[in-house]
Amino acid sequence: MTTTATRLSPAAADLRTITRHWADLRDMLDTPTIATWPPSGLANYLAALDDDAREQHRADQAAEYAERTATAMGERPVPLKLAVLDTIQALDAQLLHCADQIASTIQRPAITVRRSAGPGDTIGQALRLAAAQDEADSRRWRWNGPGRDGGTAAKWLCARVLDADGPFAPLSPGDRDRIAAVAQAARTRVESTLGLARREDPITRRCPCTGPMVLRQGGALDPEVECQLCGMRWVGAAMATLVQQDAA
Repeated sequence: MTTTATRLSPAAADLRTITRHWADLRDMLDTPTIATWPPSGLANYLAALDDDAREQHRADQAAEYAERTATAMGERPVPLKLAVLDTIQALDAQLLHCADQIASTIQRPAITVRRSAGPGDTIGQALRLAAAQDEADSRRWRWNGPGRDGGTAAKWLCARVLDADGPFAPLSPGDRDRIAAVAQAARTRVESTLGLARREDPITRRCPCTGPMVLRQGGALDPEVECQLCGMRWVGAAMATLVQQDAA
């Protein structure tokens, strides 16, 4: 059997990235000292950086530290934890608000049964069981109760963008645009807080179309070279060859 892979929409990719790194944000906040930071995923990323990228990372850290004044609250890592806490609280507010709005529009109300189910009323009992199961459906968005945070909201919104089954109407174009805007901003903030922001550096080689090309690396995606004129992309071995030729 032949299957065709479908490329994720930008919104779905953003939401999956947020979900994947939500635990890293929590780990970063809950770590008592910086001795065990960064978490394993970020440590592997930093270890894979080339010398120039590592120097840039150190320069960014030095610049951030230099901005602190004598009135800053405490010494590191307290300001770092405050920045992470600010990020988590902001994303909780934004993603939960988005999920609440979308759910109020597309989520079908739970089945209600007015018929009483007395002894021997198998039809009434079956209806009440179906209603209880519909109300307890784990795919439903909950406006209150435990488990509400930005990570949960991102996962639920991603399922809606991917048109997953459930008690929902299809998303409208306006709903998709709203989710995409929130997801893009949230992903940018997550990656910035974790130090995973994607770098973009120009290279001197020109595309066959004569357009300028840039090297993108870091973040959740594989490194790539892209032409800024025609949009042609190189990844993997082809990308590595271009970069090596540019450096020669």
